[in-house]
Amino acid sequence: MRLDRLAVATLPWVLLASIAAAQDSAPPRHLVHDWSNRHVIFTGLTPENIADIAEADPRAWHSWVNHARHRFEPGRDPDPPHRGHRHHKGLATDWNMPIGNTLGPTVYPAKFSFDVNASPDCANDFVVFPTATGGFPGSSGSGASIVAFNNLYAGPGPTGICPTPLAPAIQPSVLFAYNTSTTILGKASQSPVLSLNGKKIAFVESNDGFANNYTAFHVLTWKAGEGTAWNSAAVPGDCSAGNSCMTTLVLSSTHSDSASSTFVDYAHDTAYVGDDGGQLHKITSVFSGTPVEVIGSGWPVQLASAPDHVQSPVYDSVSARVFVTDGNSALYVVDSKTGTIIATVPLNYFPQESALIVDSTNQTVFVFGGDLSPVDGLAVSQFDTSGSLLRKIDAATLGGSVSVFDGAFDNNYYTSPSSGALYFAGSANAHASLFSVGFTGKIMNSSFSGPLVLSTNSTTSVATPLTEIFNPSFAGTPDRLFLGIDANCVNGSNNGCIESFDISHGFPSGILSSYVLATSGASFSVSGIIVDNVSSAAQASSIYFESSPTGNPTQSAIKLTQSALQ
Repeated sequence: MRLDRLAVATLPWVLLASIAAAQDSAPPRHLVHDWSNRHVIFTGLTPENIADIAEADPRAWHSWVNHARHRFEPGRDPDPPHRGHRHHKGLATDWNMPIGNTLGPTVYPAKFSFDVNASPDCANDFVVFPTATGGFPGSSGSGASIVAFNNLYAGPGPTGICPTPLAPAIQPSVLFAYNTSTTILGKASQSPVLSLNGKKIAFVESNDGFANNYTAFHVLTWKAGEGTAWNSAAVPGDCSAGNSCMTTLVLSSTHSDSASSTFVDYAHDTAYVGDDGGQLHKITSVFSGTPVEVIGSGWPVQLASAPDHVQSPVYDSVSARVFVTDGNSALYVVDSKTGTIIATVPLNYFPQESALIVDSTNQTVFVFGGDLSPVDGLAVSQFDTSGSLLRKIDAATLGGSVSVFDGAFDNNYYTSPSSGALYFAGSANAHASLFSVGFTGKIMNSSFSGPLVLSTNSTTSVATPLTEIFNPSFAGTPDRLFLGIDANCVNGSNNGCIESFDISHGFPSGILSSYVLATSGASFSVSGIIVDNVSSAAQASSIYFESSPTGNPTQSAIKLTQSALQ
């Protein structure tokens, strides 16, 4: 708790240092990027309000660094003019590392940047991947349930800023690899969450199929150099001084967790996570002590009379409410203090397909899904934080293999919603397709743009949620969008791919670049995509994700250089 508050308390000084270009004398300022940053956002940030907002939720710091601070930096044109079309090299593979078993499109790696006011750091920047791999409890040398890499910015020509290993393969360094399983079937198959200083990792272990199903909540304090590969893991240490450590809290549930990642409220050092029995759990002392589940006073919360898989919850620091969906196709609004269900909103969505984003500044909630009424359509619904519907749009008739995940806002939205757009995608009219919708004030318009068709076959679907990055140094066309397709991309290939789009000037007319995941003609499972630095250094501005051929249990951690952003 104390570390988190200290990190937030120093934000005003950091911002002044950035604006005054005095970074050389500033201490390192960390930035954490995990699954949760994309699910709660902040708009209209300024040097005057960022410190107070970030004290309640340090994720505001992420919105500031990526979408606001460039507007206040001396000598920076806040709205660079469009300079016409430029040639883009597209995406290129830097490295591909085997790490375990297949993960789904809603699971993300987590990235730690040591100092956002300095050059990318080869030793201290790292990425953590869950592996969905079980291992005999307490067994070193077995499969790792969680693995991290540093020396990230190594890659093919031009030579990266980190040491580039010689043939046969360019690769990062294994920072650590741990077997954290409590049973032989225990797997880390949901997104991990980092502490603000990067020293600890919170994640859940699901024990689905074990004689007594349960969910274990872990907090790992890692030590560099422990574990050499995903299939040669170390076991966390004994918590003595200088050693690694792991605390384990078995939740008060007889169910596993197959759909919910952990959301951490940093300001109160509290976590929320769901299970497959329809319960939402609350955990205190996450990073500051020994985690404890809140039992009683409304917790854990039983969300529905017909229990089903709870999806990843999102906490909003302004309303002090938790928003979560489940397989019963409902949105729940829960009081974070009492566990009282404030609202239960039927969605009429396909189970397991809905996802949500909370705009904390404007107190709105966006839910995405495959709608069942009035037609089988790709739907986006906007609510206020009390659960009242503000707008619902059905973009297109769904067809083929239906997958609908959360969208992403363009950079303009972060300045003012009325100037921006929300992008979303799904299997519309039997093809993977991209759409966007604008805003009047803070409310979605009833009309939308699209579809932009992304696949060539009706059996394909959008395989990942959307990921956006804004790079102000790329004059004229700084706003980029990324997503993954599992097969039959619009590039003449039957394979899965990663596609990027230029959204700097509105809805794109086509695909900016497409990266084919392999040449075997196979479809691919693709995890959620994490974007790291805005940097002109070779190999330093990249995207990270996990992928594996469908039916092949071997998953790979992949880094692609954003050539179009450098």
